This record gives sequence, structure tokens and C-alpha cells, in this order.
Amino acid sequence: MRHRRTRTQWSGGVIATLMACMLCAGVAVTYVALSRSSTFPASPAGAETATPRVDRAALAAAVNFDPKPGADDIALDAPIAVSAGSGNLFSVRVASAAGWPVTGELTSAKAWHSNAGALLPGTEYRIVATVSGPSGARVTSTSTFHTLTPSANVTATIFPNALTVGVAQPVVIRFNHDITNPLSRAVVLSHFTITESIPVPGGWHWFSNNELHFRPKSFWPTGEKITVVSALDGWSAGDGLWGSGGATANFTIGPSHVSVANLATDVMTVTENGKVIAMYPFSGGRSTDPTMNGTHIVLDRESVVRMISSSNGVPVDSPDGYDELVYSDVHITDSGEYVHAAPWSVTSQGHTNVSHGCVNLSPADALAFFNFSRVGDVVMVAGGPRPPARGDHGVMDWDTAWTQWTPAHVHAVAGPHAASVHRSAAAG
Repeated sequence: MRHRRTRTQWSGGVIATLMACMLCAGVAVTYVALSRSSTFPASPAGAETATPRVDRAALAAAVNFDPKPGADDIALDAPIAVSAGSGNLFSVRVASAAGWPVTGELTSAKAWHSNAGALLPGTEYRIVATVSGPSGARVTSTSTFHTLTPSANVTATIFPNALTVGVAQPVVIRFNHDITNPLSRAVVLSHFTITESIPVPGGWHWFSNNELHFRPKSFWPTGEKITVVSALDGWSAGDGLWGSGGATANFTIGPSHVSVANLATDVMTVTENGKVIAMYPFSGGRSTDPTMNGTHIVLDRESVVRMISSSNGVPVDSPDGYDELVYSDVHITDSGEYVHAAPWSVTSQGHTNVSHGCVNLSPADALAFFNFSRVGDVVMVAGGPRPPARGDHGVMDWDTAWTQWTPAHVHAVAGPHAASVHRSAAAG
């Protein structure tokens, strides 16, 4: 049988006497209020209020906030932390003035921190922390801080998207502002996710202050499906610039089209998935205008291009000048080199290089190659004296040594036949 203890005047007197003795002995005593659920009867009004108030004030004063209360211009990637100097944290809530929450977790009974994520720019945040003391009392402390307002927002575009491309096509990311801070350049890589249906090693390389590329170590596998996702919120781009927004791009790798134009033999060998499907006689750049060597990619195709010599500094009315409508144009360099139809050089094709730098084919061969080609296909040019120009989009990706690329992490498409964890591109 349970026995209920009762509080008597005698027991109260004993407690009072003991407390008096302890105080005389120099021992600090805090009288803790009993909870309402206690079976002890309540004390007279006002008898237990003074000391518990001190206890609650001490609990509240011992709560630490980071950022500090009232702080301004807090970085958008700043962590938020709350700790209890005494007592234990019961709950922590963080939200913007408009109610957008910041998630986090308790790492111990006395510490809470926010999860990774971006804070909103130019926004007031409020932290509400509730602490429970040894007496069972709970007190709530609040703090506010303001985030900075960026000098400008940095966004990015991703190419290719919604296309089937060739096996050499890189991912091209262009920012709307120059990114010059080395740390910002390194950190932004973690704001992009590459997912591949057939995971292969890949890497990152900055080709200018606003252009970042990703490519596989070797050509893409045929049939590969790639998704690129950017999430720039919370990224410090340096000089007061901050990332903003995100994008998603999806593309597929088509059949392997690799063509080799040999300037020494004036024959272009065309292969599909490793099988030779054509050998075209051609005429390359003459000695004064040699065709650029290197592993080119197809940049684009146009059925007709007006080619004017003055665009390359040669007057149209000079002996070497020209102003022609040229057909079946497969673009392979920034400097204006194409594989195209050249009926005027058919007699030279296959044995003499007479062009201004382009790969000249007969109209029939040029049309066949035009119909065969797609963006990202490989056109290797060899046997000439002109080295690749490192800043040219036609050759920059595959003629930049792999050792100059920063190894990336790629993710496999989740499914019964693919791993769901990332794989380091440094491997292999």
C-alpha cells in the first residue's frame, strides 16, 4: 500500500532550522520552488517567489548566442549556435521576421547549431531559446541579428541543357560577374552537383574569371546521361558579391563521332563508335594560314555562313580577300575555322593545302559531314605546324593537361544498377 507523506509544521520548522545553520556555516542556499505536480501543499502567496526569480534570471543570463544579440551585416553562410551556460536547452527556434525557419539540431543537452544552409540577405532573424533549470523551471531568452545586403548577386548559366551532344562536350558554366577570389573559386565547386548514369572521373577548370568548365577525364561513354545542379545561395563570391539562385541542366551523350584530319596526308578519317564510315580528301590551311592542331570539339553548325576576310584583318579587295556565302559549315574554333564545302578548291583537296585555315571538303562530302555532326563531336587536327591556342573554345578543354584540372566528385543515378553514393573523380 502506498503511503502519502504529508508536510507538517514540524518538518517545515526543521527545514528552516537546517537552512539557518547552513547559512551560518557559509554555504549558499537557493530555495527551489516545487512543481505544481508535487503532492506537497502550496506555500502561502509570495513565500516562494523571490529566489526562483533569481534562478530564472540566472538561467536566462547564461544563454549564449552566436551571432551576438543585435549583430549586423552577418554573412549569408554564417552558422548559428546557441549554448546554455547553466541548465539544459529545452528548445531552440530560429526564423526570419517573415517566418522562414532555419533548421538545426541539439549536439548535446547544452548546445544547438544550425544545419548547413544559406541565410536570406538583408533580413532580420530571431532566435528563441528555452532553457530548463535543475528546479524544473523553464525560461526563454531571445536574440535578433541582421544579415548583410550583397553589393551584387552572382548567378550562373549551364550549357548544355536538353540536348544530345558528342562525347567531348564539356559542361560550361558562365557567371554574370568575374570571380577573382581564389577561396571563392574553390568553394563554389561544392555548390554544383554532377550526377551521371555511368559514373566516370571528371574535373573542374577555370578558363577565365567568369567561365568554369567540367569535363570527364576521357571522352564520355555513349549513352551517358548527365544532370548538373547549381545552388549558389549562401556562397561568398568575394568583394561583397554573393551567389543567388540555382539551375538544373540535363543532357545525353550520343554516338561516339571522332574524325581525324591529317594535314600531312590531306585525308580526314571519320568514325562512329570506333568504326570507319568515311574517308574524305580535304584541303587544309596553307603555309601562311595553317589550320590549328589539336583535339577540337564541334562548337556549332550552320547551313550557310557569310565569310568575310576583313573579319580576320584581310581587306576584301586585296588579292587574298574574300566575301563568300559558304555552305555546310561545322564550326571548330573561336578563330573562325570550319569544316565546310569549298567547291573552289576541289582540285586541291586530297593533296595540297590552300585554304585560309578551314578544312575544305567537296560540296557532297561537306553536306554528309554536316548531317553527321553534332555539338561536342571530336575533330582532331594533326600534322600541321600551328599549336593549339589555349584560350580557344575549340581546343581548350582537351588540350589542357588533365593535371591542371581539379578532381571533382560525381554522383551515380540512384537505382538497382547504380551506386547511390558519390565517387571521387580523382580515382582512375
